[in-house]
Amino acid sequence: MMNNPINLLVITLAIASIAMTPMMINQNANAASHYCSDEKGKSKAWIEGCKQGWYDHDHCLSYNPGTGEVAQGYKVGWSKGSCK
Repeated sequence: MMNNPINLLVITLAIASIAMTPMMINQNANAASHYCSDEKGKSKAWIEGCKQGWYDHDHCLSYNPGTGEVAQGYKVGWSKGSCK
């Protein structure tokens, strides 16, 4: 009988973690968008490069910064992302 509450807790935690996984994945994309867009005085090209660098690093894609302001933003975004 003592085992039933523990089993119920384990099942509840498993279901909750499965339900929250999509929210955690979307949170990374939102973080990149907000962080990059909130940089004061940056051009649209820089902001897009930042978002792309963060996305690429989060999705374990190769480093591909491009040129100019896009590359400068990409480098910053890449440093914020992390390949998992």
